[in-house]
Amino acid sequence: MASPHNPNSADSSLKQSLEAGLAALKQKDYQSAIALLESVTQSAANQPPGIRAQMGLVAAYKATGNLKSAIALCTLLKKSSNPQVKTWADRTLKELTPPRPPKPPETPPKTGFVAFDAATKSAEKTLEGDGLRPAALRSIADKKTGFLPLEATAAPGNPKSRQISPPPPPQKPQNPTETSGENSSDSATNIELPRAETYQLTWREAGRTKNPQPLKPLKLLNFWIGAAVSAIALFFLARFVLQFLLTNTNSLLVQFYIFTRLPIFAPIQLFYRDPTFFVQIVFGLLLASSPWLTDALLKLFCGIETLRGSVLSKHSKEASRVLRSFCTKQNMPTPVLKLLPLNVPVAFSYGCLPRFARIAVSRGLLEQLTDDEIATIFARELSHISHWDFAPMSLALLVIQIPYLIYWQAAYWSERLCDLMTIEFLRFAVRFLAAAISAISYGIYKLLRWPMLWLSRRRVYFSDRTAAEITGNPNGLTRALGKMAISIAANIEQQKQTSFFLEGFDLLLPLGVGQAATIGSAALRAPLSQILLWDVTNPDRAWLTVNSTHPLLGERLKLLELYAQFWKIETELDLASLSLESPKKRKLSLLKSILEFKDSKLFLQGAPFFGIPMSLGLVALLWLIGWIFSQTSIWRLDWLLGDRSIFWGCLPIGFSIGTLMRINYFFPDITPRETASPSLPEILSNPDVLPVDAQPVQLSGQLLGRTGIENWLGQDLILQTATGLVRLHYVSRFGPCGSLLPQPTRPSDLIGKPVVATGWLRRGANVAIDLETLRSQGSLVSNSGHPIWSAILAFAAACWGAYIIIQGGR
Repeated sequence: MASPHNPNSADSSLKQSLEAGLAALKQKDYQSAIALLESVTQSAANQPPGIRAQMGLVAAYKATGNLKSAIALCTLLKKSSNPQVKTWADRTLKELTPPRPPKPPETPPKTGFVAFDAATKSAEKTLEGDGLRPAALRSIADKKTGFLPLEATAAPGNPKSRQISPPPPPQKPQNPTETSGENSSDSATNIELPRAETYQLTWREAGRTKNPQPLKPLKLLNFWIGAAVSAIALFFLARFVLQFLLTNTNSLLVQFYIFTRLPIFAPIQLFYRDPTFFVQIVFGLLLASSPWLTDALLKLFCGIETLRGSVLSKHSKEASRVLRSFCTKQNMPTPVLKLLPLNVPVAFSYGCLPRFARIAVSRGLLEQLTDDEIATIFARELSHISHWDFAPMSLALLVIQIPYLIYWQAAYWSERLCDLMTIEFLRFAVRFLAAAISAISYGIYKLLRWPMLWLSRRRVYFSDRTAAEITGNPNGLTRALGKMAISIAANIEQQKQTSFFLEGFDLLLPLGVGQAATIGSAALRAPLSQILLWDVTNPDRAWLTVNSTHPLLGERLKLLELYAQFWKIETELDLASLSLESPKKRKLSLLKSILEFKDSKLFLQGAPFFGIPMSLGLVALLWLIGWIFSQTSIWRLDWLLGDRSIFWGCLPIGFSIGTLMRINYFFPDITPRETASPSLPEILSNPDVLPVDAQPVQLSGQLLGRTGIENWLGQDLILQTATGLVRLHYVSRFGPCGSLLPQPTRPSDLIGKPVVATGWLRRGANVAIDLETLRSQGSLVSNSGHPIWSAILAFAAACWGAYIIIQGGR
């Protein structure tokens, strides 16, 4: 891997930032374009990339109304030794400062360049297919704008800016998007003028049915059994975590007491007691008081207030009617309505009993959705209350809020306390202790969510169906979910991070925040039918959502489309037809099915976990050997029969074998060599890829996320590219615990800066990049260690299993 100070590497970084800035300019994301292009200008002011960046900045400044800066840059470019640049600067400067008296008014283009003539515009509008202009038309456009490239060769078409047509999906990116250390794309040296957006999201505004034919009744018994099992599993997991913490706290105190003999470090006898009864009391109190505790929590951190019926009727009369009619029909009291003063559109329900239930909606939801769309969201929340799944989810929310609030507040107050300290040693000690507490609490928060993930996904299907049936408007719910995803992505881009509210309340929201960020940011750049193709056609998608709080958005919208087809109304999207063409698989014997599955990519994807049940086969074989030898009076091996240490030791060994099987596919190279730079719509449009299909990528953009201790583990790292938001996964070179140690550059130190992220693309229920390096323009580099620590984890599991077996019955 090249050093940060390598000139070739620096040039590559400049080109990456320049291309990202120009792409952002084409997408009319002027703030990101200005940030990226200004960084290039500062690093290479008098070089060709710097000159191109200044020319792009002129267009961005003019589009944002900053004429003073645009004129200043044009004046500077007039002094260029390049006659072509000087001619362009003269012409643009005349446009920025027109002579008096003014000429007849003309509509100025947002790009800052002379507009295409009518014939060219008409020709562009008649184009079909992938939306790319022919070479002849591009040359005419260049002549009309008056721009002359710095080099004689014409720039090749930029695949990132192409208009992505509806399905079938585009082929995987070829050479135009591939780069390597030696063969970088020469297109970075030729600026392309910003063109109008090639795609604009529009809704069909499909109608609704006035008299919806009843759907088949839901089978709620199994659902309620699953909800009870989930709550019980949460109880036992919380009890295990608490007992583990108490036991290890006392063990640590004992070591300190032996070393110091100070009474303050004496073990706490209360911690040795069985915490089962205490956990039962806490769970009972949390469930019984969940409406009021959640009210207090939201009041403290969000300023929640009561939503009056008149205010709701002002925004959605249909939602008011749905509330009254449904509650009357179900013979249940009308829920208390709450209003969150947030601009992001969200809604959720909580409480312990229907008579104490609450429905909370944000101001953004009332202002950004239409009358019928708001009604469908309220209908979803009413279904949660009528199905009684809101009670266990409210309990789970309060349970996981305990470690989440510790994570948040420990990081928040330690940063402020360190700002008041002047002694460096104390600052380091406080920061390290707070970081350790914050990291452990965040890990517990993630762990405690696991038992509720099945219920969280399952209840979404039921609520979507019930909402469509109540309102007869599946198309309205489709539009509402799409708009909410777009607004959540916009909120993350505006706030430059994922808010604590969105992450902490993710279980209750109509959309998963991770899915919404990716799909919502891409929805303004490509058709929804294109970017949701993986969600509805990938044959292994159901297995890849086991770690998700919500079902795939594409799967949900496809079901809503099927409801619309059942009621014989026009559909908002065309997703259902995409998943009907998969051929039916022939029935195979059990052995052939196992052998076929063994050779599949899904087996490699889950190899570490499939290795655990496979290890049980080894245990059975060893026990069989022990039984055979016991029957033949060969005593030396009869101890194998029923030895539990073999059973427990083979489990981590199976996990280790599976991890080693997968690691070569997950990380073909320790350091990515030849990398591609696909756009987010291209990534989302590939229907067959799995996370095990490791594609080395290099993407550039602005790094978003939380700052300080709150993000030392890389909990909130998001790359804002020119085509959307991509989440980044980071592991320190020194392992998870190494993130707490002092480091030259942490990823959180690069927040808000233009960066180049290199790593392996993972396409599952969410899109993410396993980072290898994160490089900023100032030559700051943060290195990750995914391949190394995957191997270390595998060998550690094998050693642990061997140790258990060797210990035997001791």
